[in-house]
Amino acid sequence: MRVLINSSTLIALAKIGKLNTLRKVFKTVYITTKIQEEILNDECPETDVFMVAIDEWIKVLNYEGDAKSLKKYGLDQGETSLFLAARSDDIFVLDESNARRYAESNGYEFTGLVGFIVAAAKSRMITKEDALEILNKLVKGDFRMSAEIYLWAIENIKD
Repeated sequence: MRVLINSSTLIALAKIGKLNTLRKVFKTVYITTKIQEEILNDECPETDVFMVAIDEWIKVLNYEGDAKSLKKYGLDQGETSLFLAARSDDIFVLDESNARRYAESNGYEFTGLVGFIVAAAKSRMITKEDALEILNKLVKGDFRMSAEIYLWAIENIKD
C-alpha cells in the first residue's frame, strides 16, 4: 500500500509549516513526476522545503497512459497522473470533488486533508493540540474548507 498525495495537500501543509505531518504519519508518501513539476516551480515559494522532502521521504513515481482519456472526468493533470500511476491497493489524499468522485467510482480508498488530520489525531499519530493547530492554520490561510467540515473536524478531534 502506498499513499499518493496531490499537490494541493502538499502546498497547503507546506504553507503553514506542517508538511512533516505527512512524514510523521505515513513515513513515506508518493507523488508523480507531474506533481513534482507542479510543486517545484518558480511560482511556488515552498520549493526549497519540497526539494528536501523529495530527497528524504517523498518518493516520485513515473506514470504511463493516456492522460487525455481522464480529462473528461474533470481531473487536472496532477490528479490524472496519480490515477495513472496508481495500484489497486493505493490510498489517496484528495480534496477536489472530481478527483474524489473518480476515486470512489473506481474503488480507490481516499481521504481529504481534513479527514487525514482528524484520523491522525484519533489514532494518536499526532496530538489533538497539533491537529487543532493545523486545522486552524488551514482555515486562516487560503485552504478552502466549509464551516460544516471545520465544525465536524473540531468535534471529532476533541472526542
